[in-house]
Parts: sequence; structure tokens; C-alpha cells
Amino acid sequence: MTTIDGFWSYVHADDDAESGRIAQLARDVVAQFEMLTGESISLFLDRDRLQWGDDWRPKVDASLSSIAFFVPVITPRYFMSKECRRELNYFARQAQRLGIEELVLPVLWIDVPGLHDDDPTDELLALVKRFQWSDWTTLRFSDLGSGEYRKAVADLAARLVQANSAAEAAAKSLDIDAVEAEPDDNDLGTLDKLGVMEESLPHMTEILNQVGSTIEEIGLAMQGATSDIESNTNPSAALATRLRIARKLAGELAAPASSIRTLGNDFSSSLNDVDEGVRIIIARAPEEVRESPQSRSEFEGFFDAIRGMVTQSEVGLGAVANMIAQLEPIEKMSRDLRQPLRTLREGLTLFVDGLTVMRGWVSLIDEIEPLPGADA
Repeated sequence: MTTIDGFWSYVHADDDAESGRIAQLARDVVAQFEMLTGESISLFLDRDRLQWGDDWRPKVDASLSSIAFFVPVITPRYFMSKECRRELNYFARQAQRLGIEELVLPVLWIDVPGLHDDDPTDELLALVKRFQWSDWTTLRFSDLGSGEYRKAVADLAARLVQANSAAEAAAKSLDIDAVEAEPDDNDLGTLDKLGVMEESLPHMTEILNQVGSTIEEIGLAMQGATSDIESNTNPSAALATRLRIARKLAGELAAPASSIRTLGNDFSSSLNDVDEGVRIIIARAPEEVRESPQSRSEFEGFFDAIRGMVTQSEVGLGAVANMIAQLEPIEKMSRDLRQPLRTLREGLTLFVDGLTVMRGWVSLIDEIEPLPGADA
């Protein structure tokens, strides 16, 4: 029996939130695939294993023709994960270079803001749009033992079998060694990543300033609505008044909510570019200071700037986290308010998730400080 490789790329926090359903879907699809083909799959599923990072890239580098599938499970958090973004970018680019894109099948688990835009600002969102994804936004609620779930799993496995047949046909007419010998122009070097960071950092700061003023606008609109409700002294018209106020508030929130979601997408994309550069600088700092002690003040200045940015973001985005918690119950009170508030909550969540990434920078800085030559 032939053994081939299957790759399931997902965010563990999403799987935890779904009580392990994402990982279970992977195992169910593999079981169906093996039953349909008679081939055994070595499933790369748990990136917590040490061998995950050691094994997956060499296997892809060796030849994509031996890979059964790469399934990224798409959620808003997927695009905030550095590892998930790296995996998706690497697999998708390699598959495109070899002309066997059928092996990449995104599973849309939760709808992602910006994915349906004509021109997504996040390049990986744009990349996903070019692949034919499988929509599980409703199926993820199906009982695992139901006929609906089992049929959907079988359909997904059948699509992967068909994709492998198409990939095998393409591989036969392709000089894989020659293609893989070509340099990948999309693979950025260290200097390139630092350059991208320098370009993206001011934009990210600008976005944070913009979101602050937009949130103030939203806060004023919501305060106004609350004041209108409290000023209503006619009990017999209370319900009608609340409905009118809710409808008016929905109209006032539509534009700023859409703006917040757009800014959230831009922030997520910029943060990913900045994240790589910041981590490179932090990792290089101790060695560079040992080799060139005079550079210590420059690194310390950079670290102070990062700490200041994170502290400022903590203050601004702390209010955002409270707003998210308050929005969900309000969504259920009015049909008119549901869509703008949902849009607003999705955008705000991108900012709060980004704050977790930024806190990681401070933790890395804490691990290497004090730098060589600094006073203890």
C-alpha cells in the first residue's frame, strides 16, 4: 500500500473552541480518502509535535507530487497566525509553480471579513480567493453522526481524490526537478522582510489612530440612542420608540462599522508584515551587540519604541475588548442592528487578536534583556 502525505493547517485555538471538531474532520476525511483510494495517508495534523516544523517543509520541497492534499481551515484567526500564514503561503506558491493547484483545498469554517471583497487588502485572502474552497460555515454545526455530516465528509474526500487524479496527470507532463530548481521570487530574504516591516510599521500606527476616532464616533451614536430611550416617558409607546431608535442607530452605525472592519483587515495584514521584521530584529540583537557594542543604544531605543507602542495599544484596544463584550447581547435585541453590530464586532476582534501578537514582542524582548554590555 502506498503512503502519501496529507496536511491539515488550522489554528489550535479554533479547534479548542469547537471541542476538537476541526481535527476530527481531518481524521474523518483521511479515513474516507483511504477507503476510496486504498492508499495510506501520513497526516500532518498536530503542529505541537516537535517533528511538525522539522518534517513538513522538506517533504514539500522533495516533491509535491507525493502529497495528497493541503487543507487550510479558514477562520479570522487563521490569518492572524504567523505559522498558518507561512504554511498557506508556502504550499500555495509551490502548488502554483508546479501547476497542481488542485492539491490546495481551503475549508471555509467561519466566514472571514474581506474574503468576498473584489480586491482584498490581505494578499493571503486574495490567494485563498483563487482556490475553490469548501464551505463548512453551516456544516460545522452538524452532528458528527448525522447523515448530513457523513455525506459532506465523503464529498470532501471525493473532491480530494479527484484533485489527486488531476495532479497526477499534470505531474506526468511536468519536469518537476527543473521547476523546483527555479528560485522562488516570493520567498523574501531577511533584508526584504526588514524593509517590508519599515514600510508597514507607520501604516499600522496610522490605522490604530484611525480606529480610535471611528470608535469615538460609534460611542457617541450609541450614547445618543441610549439617551433617546431614557428620555421616552410614554410607556404605551415604549416598544415602538425603541424600534425606531434602533433603526436609526443601525443607519448611523453602518458606515463606521464597515470602516472598522476594513481597518481591521488592513491592520491584520500590516501586523503580519511588521511581526516578522520585529522578531528578526529581536533575535539578532544579542549577537549584533556582542559584535558591535555601539549598536546597543540603537537596539534599546527600538525596544523602548516597541514597548511604548504596545502600551499605547493596550490602552486604546482595552476599550475595544469591552465594546465587543457589550455588542453580542445587543445584536439579539434588534434585527436592524444585527448586521452593523456583527460587522463591527468582527472588525474589532481583529484588533484585539492583533494585540496578542504585539504582546509577544514584549515577551521576546524581556527574554533577551539586558543586552550584552548593559549594566545588570
